[in-house]
Formats: sequence, C-alpha cells, structure tokens
Amino acid sequence: MNYPDDVGTPTADLLLVKTHLNSTISTPNAKYLTLDIHNFYLNTPMERYEYARVHSDDIPDEIMNEYKLREKVDENGYVYIEIQKGMYGLPQAGIIAQELLAKRLAEHGYHQSNIVNGLWKHKTRPISFCLVVDDFAVKYVDRRDVDHLISAIRKYYTMTVDEDATKYIGLTIDWDYTNRKAHIHMPGYLEKAFARFNHTK
Repeated sequence: MNYPDDVGTPTADLLLVKTHLNSTISTPNAKYLTLDIHNFYLNTPMERYEYARVHSDDIPDEIMNEYKLREKVDENGYVYIEIQKGMYGLPQAGIIAQELLAKRLAEHGYHQSNIVNGLWKHKTRPISFCLVVDDFAVKYVDRRDVDHLISAIRKYYTMTVDEDATKYIGLTIDWDYTNRKAHIHMPGYLEKAFARFNHTK
C-alpha cells in the first residue's frame, strides 16, 4: 500500500529511557511503574480508507460462511475489502494510533515534549513518562498523579500495569530505591546472540 503522508512515529530512544531511570533514582521519594496498552494498533478510526483484496483460498471457511463472502468472490477468486480502522500491516497504523493517543491524553493535560521525542509530561502534575509505541515508563512521586494517568488511559484502552517496573522495552530493571540505584540488564541476551551467530565464547 502507498500512504502519501509521513508514517514515522516519535518515540523514546534508549538514551532517554536511561536518563529517565537516573532521574527517578535521583529524585527523593520518586517511584517508577510501567504500563502496556493492549491491541494498540487495532480499531483506530481512519480518515482515509484503504482497500485490499484477499484470495478466497486464504480466508478460513468459518469466516467465509459467517460473513457470506462466497457471494462476494469475483471471477478470479478475490474478495475486495474496504479498511476503515487501523490494523496490523498498514503503514500508517502506528502514526494514526499515536495521534489518537496524543489527542486523548491532551484532554487530561498530558503532552509530548517539543524538544525530546517520546518524553511526556503533565501541564500541572509532577509526573513524566517515556513512551515507546504503547509502552509507558512512568516516573512519579505522588501516587495520586499516577492514578490520574492510569484512569485517563483506561478510559479508552485496556492495559497491563506493572507496579514494580521490572521490565521495559526488553530491559530487566532491578530497583534499589533505598540506595538510589537501578540495575538494568538483559538476561540471556549474550547466550542468544552466541547461538544466533554460531560464535564460540
């Protein structure tokens, strides 16, 4: 599919995430948690519809029967589809989902930094988070602030909350708030890389 506009999505990079972690352990009484929205790319309304064709051999019989698609198959065996909402595989799925998320968060006072991609703050509350697609890494001091964010997101999405923030974008995080340290590592990463590249230690 050819999409005429930019499909790039502003997202936090690893340097920002590490800086955000350091900011958390450097701020007295600050804590961290992570949030993950489910099925983020799906069902986002599209202003510009897309069109596709799928061969009937690739559609399960159960679907063909449920939606009476056999009567819609053309002479070459194709079913033509109008796509009105976001789905996996669309080039613009990420950016339209991100734009809708930004609009919804703005209603509750959250905005992305104009300088640092992927860093979000609230206009009055001392809370911030890094955003990578649908994964939030949240720094907060007052529990009421993070509850406000969770409530704002849950108004529109189903999500998972990790109160201990033990994992984020492939990193495993061990928190030591008492000594103000956060140890980040990727268990098994080297072993997998050695196996993948057939490398002898």
